[in-house]
Parts: sequence; C-alpha cells; structure tokens
Amino acid sequence: MAQFIASAIEGGVPTLLTLVVNAMPWPLRRRLVRADPGMQRTARASRAMFAFLLTLATALLVGRVVSVSVLSFLIAFPVTVFCCAAIGDDETRARIGKTAALAAAAGAAFTLSSLLHTPWINHAVFILVIGAMAYMRQYAGPWAPVAIAANVSYFFGSFLKPDPTTLHWQWVGVVIGAACALIVHQLVVPHRPWRRMRWSAASIRMRLAHLLRTAAALDAPEESLAVRRSLRGVADAVRIAENELENLPGGRLAHRPLAEALIRTLVLAERLALQAKGVIGDGLSAEERAAAKRLSAALVANDELPREGDSGDIADALNELERALHLPPDHAAARSVDAPPPAPTNAILRPAVQSAAAAALAIIGGNALSPERWYWAVITVFVMFTGTYSRGQALFKSLQRTVGTLGGILVAMAIVWAVNGDTRAVIILMPVAIFCIFYAFLQAYTWMAFWITIVVGLLFSSFGEFTDRLMVLRLEETAIGAVAGIVVAALVLPRSTAAHARDQFNDLADAIDKVIDEALPGGPLNRLTLTAALHDFETTLSDLRDAIEPLRLIPLQRATEQRSRLHRQLVLTSYWVHEIALAVRQLDSAGVAQAPAPAAEAATALHERLKRLRNADTAPEPAEDDNAPAPDDTSPAATLATACHGAAEAMTAAARLLTDRSQQTRAFRF
Repeated sequence: MAQFIASAIEGGVPTLLTLVVNAMPWPLRRRLVRADPGMQRTARASRAMFAFLLTLATALLVGRVVSVSVLSFLIAFPVTVFCCAAIGDDETRARIGKTAALAAAAGAAFTLSSLLHTPWINHAVFILVIGAMAYMRQYAGPWAPVAIAANVSYFFGSFLKPDPTTLHWQWVGVVIGAACALIVHQLVVPHRPWRRMRWSAASIRMRLAHLLRTAAALDAPEESLAVRRSLRGVADAVRIAENELENLPGGRLAHRPLAEALIRTLVLAERLALQAKGVIGDGLSAEERAAAKRLSAALVANDELPREGDSGDIADALNELERALHLPPDHAAARSVDAPPPAPTNAILRPAVQSAAAAALAIIGGNALSPERWYWAVITVFVMFTGTYSRGQALFKSLQRTVGTLGGILVAMAIVWAVNGDTRAVIILMPVAIFCIFYAFLQAYTWMAFWITIVVGLLFSSFGEFTDRLMVLRLEETAIGAVAGIVVAALVLPRSTAAHARDQFNDLADAIDKVIDEALPGGPLNRLTLTAALHDFETTLSDLRDAIEPLRLIPLQRATEQRSRLHRQLVLTSYWVHEIALAVRQLDSAGVAQAPAPAAEAATALHERLKRLRNADTAPEPAEDDNAPAPDDTSPAATLATACHGAAEAMTAAARLLTDRSQQTRAFRF
C-alpha cells in the first residue's frame, strides 16, 4: 500500500501539499488518504490556509510601506479564502475569470454597505442582496462563488463601518486577496487532476480493504451497520473518482476504460456487502470469508493480490483500475460523440423569497437582541438556505449550525483562557482553525460552524475584546437566525421533505430510464454514452440520499426505520443498475450485438414499472422481500434480466416508502 500511495504522487514537480503529506508518519498518511479521497478537502483547506498567511504577510508589508494599519485591508481576508475555497477550476483561464468576478463582487458589496450609513436602508439593501444572490446561485458557474463573496463582504462592511475616505485601501486589499489566492492556486497548491485521480484510487483500495475485513467478520448473514458504512465509504470514494474524470485531459469520454474500471470495482464491492448481509445469495461461506480477509491483508500490505473465489473478481477489478490509470486519453473516441447541450437552468423564485424573508426576520430579531452583533443571525440564515430545498433540510441545518456553534463557544473559551492574551499563540492557532473550517466546509456542516466560532473567538481575543458574554451572545444570535429560517421555511412557499424526496425520486427514475436506453439501445452498443448516462444516475441517486437526510435528526424508531429501509432500497437500486452496466459490457466484449430476448423483455418491464411509479399517488406493494440470487458472471444475459427485475422491485419499494403514509414518520411530511 505504501508503494501504491507513493505512485500517486509521481510525475511532475512535487507540490507543497505532496511534500507535507510525504513528511507525515506512515499511519497518519494512510489515515489521511483513506479519509479524503483525491485529497480534495485537504487541498482546499491548504489553499485557504496558505492564502490567509500570504495575504497577512503581504498586507503587513504593504501597510508598513504606506504607513496604514492592516485593518485598512481587512476585506482581503474573506476575498482570499473564498477565492481558494469556492473556486476549484483546473483551467487557469477559468480560475482567473472567476477570481476576478468574485473579487469585484466582494469589493462592490463591501463599498455599498460602507456607504449606506442609515441602518434601515443598510438592512433593506442587505435583504435585497441576499435575495438576489440566492436567485443567482441557481445558475452555478461563476455565480455561486460570486454570491457567497457578495453576501459575506456586505456584512463585513456593515460590521466594520469604515470611513468612506479610506475605501480605496480596502480596494487595495481586494487586489491583495485575489492576487495571493491566484499565487496559491498556481504555485503553492497547484491543481493536478491526474494526481487527484491517483489519490482517489489509493483511497478506494484502502476503503475496500476495510469493507472486506468488515464483511468477513460476519459469521452469518445479517443486517450490519458496519458493513453498510464501509460500503458507503467505498461508494463515496468511487463517486469522487468518477467525478474527477471530467477534469482529466479530454474529459470523461476520453477515459472510458477508467470509468468502466471504477464501476466494476463498485458493483463488486456492492455485491460483496449484499452477500455478506444475506440480501442476495446465501451469505458468505467460511472459505469466502477467509479469502476476503486475505485480500484485505494484501491490500493493506501492498502485496500481490490473491485471486480466490468471488474476492478474486475484486482483485481483478483493482488490477484493471490500476492499468486504466496509466492509459493515455482517447481524444478520438471523445470527439466521436457529440456532447449534449447543457441542461437549461430552471431558476425559481422560492430560494430568493425565502432567503430574503428569513434575513428580514433575522435582522429584526438580531437587532432586538444586539444592535452591534445582529449580523450573526443573518449569516446563519444565509448559510442555512445555501443548498436547502425543503423544510426538513432547513431544520436539519439549523440544528447543525446551533450545535456546532455551541461546541465552538465552549472550546473557544478554553483556548482563550489557555493562551491568556498571547498574540503569538493566536497567530499560530488562526491558520490551523482556518484549515479546519475549509476541510469541513460543505461536507461537515456542524464542524464548519464549530471551527468558524473558534476563529471568531481568536479574532476577538487578538483585539482584546473577548468575553464570555460575547460568546453567549453569538449563540443567542445564531439561535435567532436558526428560528427565523425554520419559521420562513415552514410558512413562506413551504416545501415538505416528502415532496422534495418525491421529485428527486422521479429524477432518479428518469436517469435509470436513460441508462437502460443506452445499455439496450436496440442496435450497436455505445459504451461511451452508457458511461455518461451512469454518471447522471450517480448524481441523481446522491441527490435523493440528500433529500431524505433530515430523517437522521429524528430520534424516533419509526423515522430511523424509514430512513434505514430507504437507504437499503437505494443501495439495491444502485447495485442492480451497476450490474446491468457490467453485464452489458461483458456481452459487448463477447461480441454479442443484440441483447437476448429475456433481457430485452425485462428492460421493457422496468421501463413500464418506472412510468407507473412516477405518476402513482401511492406506489404498489413490491414483491416479497426474498433474497435475490447472486449474479452468475458466466451468464451475463441471465444477469441482465435478473438485474432489471431487481431494479424494478427496489424502486417500487422505495416509492412505497415515499408515498405510503402508513410507512412514514409524520416528520417526513414536515
């Protein structure tokens, strides 16, 4: 395994991130690679941290030269960290364009806020800015980072209230922040798509080793939370690697063998987990469990992978993945397929109206509590409605924000007490906390709120303004913002968790239809377009999982059971769709031009089932939940028919859980 990870950093000049990772003790390095597929979170957090340090040094130097305080360039810091955290383009031109747009939006919003001294006018414009930015975020591209920068910079202007005669120095700060971010992007932690892909492959191997070991520990078939979590870890790593294909030279279609190797690895991992739990087949035999343990040990030790039983198929898939990593891009194949036009953005007013209404309510409540710190409530609302599509998600994020803030307050108090006003200690801890904020960022919202509160505490400590009462006030303002968000999500253009989940289910059904059309086209198989269809399927499946995530916060047995059963059916859906893709690939490799009649009939039946499920108010009862037979790789035609039937039953069971109120917790309809 050490040699495999070392190969992930070969080629080109080692980056600073690579050198730091290599300097780590081997157990820590292995843990980091496994926890962060592609090292994407580590790279993002490192860029933010180094950009902060470079901006601080530059601002101090410029301030000394022109004899002004570093506070005159304060806007440089949010500009530089968001340029690093919210912009991740590999192409230099796109990165420069988005950085310029973000910096201009930040400077304009900061200037506007600074010039509006009348409080009610300032607040009214802030509400309009929040609503406009929430609407613009739906168009993605450069609009997402621009929206974040504009909102944060406006509140910075409201908080700092700079003298308008000194605004030109803040614009110098905007330039400093953007320039430092570009330097970090280009030179300090540069973008290397192939290196990220190799890190992802290393993470897949490590997570597969853990899954093999966990599955082998089950003496008898049973539902296992440990196996489910291990499988989810493998699936997440494969999804990250699959998304990375778009950033490689030539794009996704130029790397079909690599895409197929990733899907094969995932479907075999899913098959192993489901067999271990007795969902398909009769469980793992003693010999199969022993073979899984040996393969796991070989993956950890980076020995030659043994080929024994079903575990041997996983070893073959990993070897195929490693070979595919060294194949050059097939630009001719990519050019042979016309890229579909980008899907039109169906922008709606609901996010803008909800964000603006919640901001207005937060401003009223926040000002009533503290005219000086009201913006904490508004920032809570802004973050709450970023990527929120239902009342359940709003409630979920509000609780995460509040819990993270509370934990951060307690730790911040302890840290400030420990450093006892030592400025050098604060300067050392600040970059570490910034790294942790952007390591968590959107993936771990509670931890992001936790580390943001730590940074706030360190900032006020460095200014000599830290008090326990100030931290309690932050918690109170956060709670006001959370309540404002929940009230608005429940009353203003509300959308229930159930309705949002049903919409995502229909999108998933459309994606499966597309996969079946590409897998069984009635003519020659085009494996390139099938690869693209599978990518869309993975995206919609992830969106549906996110839609039902609010069930996790309800500590009631009925909610836990509904979420667990839904996840079970989504895992089965993923597995059977991947089996379809694998079987079609085997048929194509064997020279079979047309799918056998039973497989075509099963595909037609799946189409018809999905059509009925989209329009049904209550889905029909699925078939009895008997164990499905384990696929036979020597008969891909039979596997194809079995997989189509399995996907139909899994989608039916999922639809039943989404539509039948007798099987739902009441909170699902919130």
